[in-house]
Amino acid sequence: MKKNTIFMCLSLGLAGLLSSCSSFDNPYEPKEVASEKGLLTLNLASGVEFVATTRAVDESAYQDFDNYQVEITDKKGNSKFSGSFATLKTRLPLELELGSYDITASYGTEEAASRETFLAKGSNTVTIQSSNQSSNPASVNVNCTPTAGKVVVAFDSSITTYCDNYSVDFTTEQLSNAKKVAYWGKADTEPWYFAVKEEGESVSYTIHLTTKAEYAASQDGEKVTEATATGSFKLERNKTKKLTVKGNYTPSTEGGITISITIDEGTSDKPITIEVPVTWTK
Repeated sequence: MKKNTIFMCLSLGLAGLLSSCSSFDNPYEPKEVASEKGLLTLNLASGVEFVATTRAVDESAYQDFDNYQVEITDKKGNSKFSGSFATLKTRLPLELELGSYDITASYGTEEAASRETFLAKGSNTVTIQSSNQSSNPASVNVNCTPTAGKVVVAFDSSITTYCDNYSVDFTTEQLSNAKKVAYWGKADTEPWYFAVKEEGESVSYTIHLTTKAEYAASQDGEKVTEATATGSFKLERNKTKKLTVKGNYTPSTEGGITISITIDEGTSDKPITIEVPVTWTK
């Protein structure tokens, strides 16, 4: 056999050997392993306890969970779902990698004071521990409650007897920082929703009165019809405070009316009635 023929045979044999070796897995190369996954199902609940539906805010809309926005993130902050609960429902049970997830749900808008909206939100954490969940997915409940308290004012008929005009200004910490007040006029009927801290906070009020001439106060020989009365009360999230403003005329050399405030929480608690000092202004 000629030398060049022998060399060719050796070359083909070596190439075949190398090709055969390349077909084996390299034990030192990292392998891609598919992450285990499990299933998640989510239930929303509304904890809105306000008792009345108004024209401005339909509180029943907060019972429609399709309105809520849902966020699901892993512990690294990576978003796994962001959208409406109406959309999420079509994908439940949701397939996710094993691990822990933070879930938030919300509807509405948080504002310092509003007659048109309030924010209801809730959050929870769930851990998916097993990939064998086809008949029993990991389940999590999220209860969404308001971040606001609700305030209603009622003017007793005595106020209309003694006064031509009357109104209430409300101030909270957020409103004060923004140099704003929430105004309740004598013809108003729509509640105010005030965003308050989680532990609740104080709401200040100023009642403005313009009395009828025959019920004016006397100061330094002059008749005074303008008066204010101030006070405060604690407002908590998801609670309603109703302020009933009453007036009483006390004939005297000074004249004028006195004011009392009845604060009713709309619960089984006994309403609180407070005599509010009146300051007359010229």
